[in-house]
Amino acid sequence: MARGLTDPPALLARAVDALESYWHTCLADDWWPRVRAVLEADLAYRGRVLAEQGAAAMLSGLDDRLTWDDGRLRLSTRHFTVAAPWAEEVGIAGRGMVLLPTLFARGAQPTIDPSRPPVLVYPARGRALVSEQPPPATPDALVRLLGRPRARLLLLLAEPASTTELARRLDVTPGAVSQHLAVLYDAGLLSRTRTGRIVRYARTALGDALCR
Repeated sequence: MARGLTDPPALLARAVDALESYWHTCLADDWWPRVRAVLEADLAYRGRVLAEQGAAAMLSGLDDRLTWDDGRLRLSTRHFTVAAPWAEEVGIAGRGMVLLPTLFARGAQPTIDPSRPPVLVYPARGRALVSEQPPPATPDALVRLLGRPRARLLLLLAEPASTTELARRLDVTPGAVSQHLAVLYDAGLLSRTRTGRIVRYARTALGDALCR
C-alpha cells in the first residue's frame, strides 16, 4: 500500500482489475444468477402485494419495524446498534423512494441523500434459495396426481422463479420445464408475471392448497 500510494491512479487500476478478476472467477457464472433470481422474485412479490393489498401491507412486509400511516413511513430504531446517521424526519416531497432488496441486511436501512431520491434497503425474501439444495421430495399422492416432474416443479415454486432458474435447479433443459409449466398454468395451479423478457411463475392459492 505504501508503494501504491506513490502512484494513486496505478493503485486504483490494480484494485479495479483485481475486483473484476474476482467477480468473473468466483461470482459471475454461478453465484450471481442465483442471487439475481432471488432479488427479481422478491420485486415481483412486492409488486403483487402492492397491487392486491396496498402500500401499507407492502411496506410493513419489508420489516416489522416499518409502519405506514397517513402518508408517513416510520422506521423504529429500537434495535439499531449505532445511532441512525439521518435526521429524525425527512420529506420525500415528490422525489419518490427506491426499494432495494439485498442479501446483506438483517433489517430495513434507509439511505438519505438530499440530492437524490431516498433509498430503502431491505432483506430479500427467499435468501436461503441462494444455497444449492436438491429439489424437494414429492409426496406420493402428489406424484400420482401430477407425475413426478410436475409435482417437483409445483413444490419448487413456493417462491417465484423463471423457467431458466427452474431448469438449472432441476438440471434439465428449459424446454422440458416450459412444457410442464404450461400444463400447470392452464390447470390454474400457477400464475405468471413478466418483467422485461423474463417470465416468473408462482403457485396460486389452489397450487398452495394442493401442495399441502
